[in-house]
Amino acid sequence: MNPDRLSLRQKRSLYRDGFVVLPGLIDRDHVAAARQLILEQLEGSRTPASKDRTDPETHPGRSPLLLGLFNDSPLKMIIEEVLGPVGAPRGCQLATRLPAAPGDHVNESGYVDRDTPFLGWHGHLDGLWNGATRIHQNTDRPMTSEEAETWNREPSTNGCLKTHPDLGANIRSFAALVAVSLSDQTAEGSGNLGVLRGAHHEIERFFQHQRDAGGPLGPDGPNWKRIDQDVPNGCGLRHYPDVVRTAFTKGAATTPDGKLWPRPTLLRLAPGDAAIVLHAVPHSATRVTRTEPRFMAYFRVTPLARPERNRMVYPEALCDIWREWPGMTDVVAEQRGRTPNTS
Repeated sequence: MNPDRLSLRQKRSLYRDGFVVLPGLIDRDHVAAARQLILEQLEGSRTPASKDRTDPETHPGRSPLLLGLFNDSPLKMIIEEVLGPVGAPRGCQLATRLPAAPGDHVNESGYVDRDTPFLGWHGHLDGLWNGATRIHQNTDRPMTSEEAETWNREPSTNGCLKTHPDLGANIRSFAALVAVSLSDQTAEGSGNLGVLRGAHHEIERFFQHQRDAGGPLGPDGPNWKRIDQDVPNGCGLRHYPDVVRTAFTKGAATTPDGKLWPRPTLLRLAPGDAAIVLHAVPHSATRVTRTEPRFMAYFRVTPLARPERNRMVYPEALCDIWREWPGMTDVVAEQRGRTPNTS
């Protein structure tokens, strides 16, 4: 593999699957140093802190060491070859999962964790409102009016709003989710990132359908009800459209209530491996059943060429998922059987 660009084969895989894995991209010393920083943070959270650990300046996701996984590695060059200039990220998400048995907590889909197939996988698209409080944890009673009022406030716990009426979309978006593995995730049960392989094609068609039906794009737009009342807690969140869900029946599981659960592809990443995943691919972490915790660093990347008005909400890119990928133009044209537009 050329260290600063995707090969033609990798680009074709990215087009077909919606993701591509880049083995051994981050050197071992950098991975070890990043792991040590995370472990120190975890240990510090268990003891009285001498610093305010909520301070952005002391948060490890903003440390030069963690940001260097992207800025000081081949990742930035690879991404910019396909997306154009993206600038240097100011932070990354550190996603830590500890070993755990199937739990009794209710996930955002409205189902109890232990009842959710495929190691608790409940895929989502990023940039969606997820409630101003934790998802309703009771399956034997609905939310009280007070609980519902609090839960329905904006912004949600992830900072998202329900709607963006001036932009015609109810979902934020970026171009690429870039994951860097900092733990051994080569076996199932390692907290693997699960992705719905190929679903980006269905997602793109669905957003085009919503656009043609008058919008808005996203939940509460045409044929996408945000709240699923036919779930155990009575108020689960549909984090991707049902029509996409039901398109993936091969290998799917069904819960006793008849709900279809598509089988995700679990990414088997070694420490130092990276993955590029399109925003349009439903994804979710899975349960850690092995002995070691799972550590992952996520960078959410948007090209600098995106219009300033649409930095967070870009309906055109939802309906044309390769719009912001100039380095994929030839491959997209090849795969779609078209000649590149050189005008």
